[in-house]
Amino acid sequence: MTITPVAAGPHRPITVRRHRDHDPAVADIPGIDLGPAEVTGPVGDAVADWHADGVRKLALPGVVDLTVDDPAAAADAVRRLVLVREATSYAIEVDWSVRLPGGDDDLWRVYGHLRPPVAVELAGADTAASTAATTAWRDAFYFDKCTYRQGPGFVQVRDRRTGQLNLLTIDDPAYLAVLAQLVDGAPVTDVDIDIAREFGEEGLVTKVGDQLVWLPHRLRRWPLPSMVI
Repeated sequence: MTITPVAAGPHRPITVRRHRDHDPAVADIPGIDLGPAEVTGPVGDAVADWHADGVRKLALPGVVDLTVDDPAAAADAVRRLVLVREATSYAIEVDWSVRLPGGDDDLWRVYGHLRPPVAVELAGADTAASTAATTAWRDAFYFDKCTYRQGPGFVQVRDRRTGQLNLLTIDDPAYLAVLAQLVDGAPVTDVDIDIAREFGEEGLVTKVGDQLVWLPHRLRRWPLPSMVI
């Protein structure tokens, strides 16, 4: 079974700015700044096309607010989070900001495999806690922290967010079907909630409002020699 994201309905467009290089010192050189782009369809397809066109850095304006409850706002936040996840998968740097629910200063670790944001805001926390989370995320990030690879009839997840390798193999067709639903995000009511809950217990799925979304990004090339991994 091939994990193909399940098609969804129309969404709010996402506007980003694209660059051919990570270094801000060369941002004004002609040909480096590729200008804005608007995403109205599948996020993964857009990021794949940008990477093929030489995009190596994105600027995502606004804040990816993971504390929202409104269904439309939650769907928008999930799509923006998916954009960061897919950009991370292609090793594209992202300038972005995120707002996380309060009550746990270490909640950022759930998302710590994604490109570190410019700023983390912890709802209800003071500025010092938010700044500390931003710095900790940046300092702890490395590629391949929580990824998945796809084989014939299975998906294997390699998760090191806790500091130890958690290796999970998913080969049950029912579980693979839910995974496919959640790659681009889906309402809680549209998925098998028992399977989604099991994914959530492993830290592979997060909930934003009424939306659930898959967190690991796809591993597209080994970052280290195979004998090391």
